[in-house]
Amino acid sequence: NLSLKLLEQAVKEFKGKPHNSEVVTSYWQALWSVWGEKAGLSLTVPLCDRTAEEIARLEKESRKLIYVPDELASQESRHLLRRIFPEMESDSVKKGNSVTNESNQGGWFDIEASLDSPNLNTTEEKLANLLKKQGKDGQRLNVYIVGSQDAKLQTGHYFDEKTASRLLGSRRDVRVVFAYFYVYGRLRVGWGLGPRDRYSGWGGRSEGAKKA
Repeated sequence: NLSLKLLEQAVKEFKGKPHNSEVVTSYWQALWSVWGEKAGLSLTVPLCDRTAEEIARLEKESRKLIYVPDELASQESRHLLRRIFPEMESDSVKKGNSVTNESNQGGWFDIEASLDSPNLNTTEEKLANLLKKQGKDGQRLNVYIVGSQDAKLQTGHYFDEKTASRLLGSRRDVRVVFAYFYVYGRLRVGWGLGPRDRYSGWGGRSEGAKKA
């Protein structure tokens, strides 16, 4: 499979070089040229907006940079992500889905790189306060999907195969959603968690953008 070979090559090159904005950019250009084709889109990836120092600092904090194209950042376009990754199956990635996003902004985002959910055992309010202190926003479902598919390429595992993450940036009606992946790539998105519910295996994820 040629597209898989291209992705594997991109990962290998990315892992073999010190990370600066050019290296991060060319990695994501390779990913989106393969993934975009599957969605029938021709996507351009602009130069990464962080310096080598900023990238190094993020990586020290166990964060990684991902690129989410504007064309794939909204509730309405989320079904295209399912076209790229059909094994996700979830209703939340079907046309006419009911999971809204706080914003439809695409671009470069820094997110937690950890496979298991960070910020475990938090209520909605506690998670929101933690992220605010870090200067981050609650992660949106589209960002979560892209980050998890990148994790699969780089580590062989999806996000939250053993945990679950609250995504404060996406809701169904008034309820914040939570998400996790099965090891075979199916995505599960739910909204049955009350704002005060907290569990040892449930955390929450964030996204950060470059401040202007």
